[in-house]
Amino acid sequence: MFTSALTAVLNSCRYPYSNGPIEGLNRKIKVLKRSCFGFQNIHNFFIRISLIYA
Repeated sequence: MFTSALTAVLNSCRYPYSNGPIEGLNRKIKVLKRSCFGFQNIHNFFIRISLIYA
């Protein structure tokens, strides 16, 4: 178990990649899903999600 955690820490120091932008986008979609409760059409919800990506 310790070796996998150590590998993850070393990889995070070695590579410049981060999942931060993806996690931020997921959070925005979840907030939108909570605020748009009651949309009559699911298509409108997907349009709002596509506007977040823009």
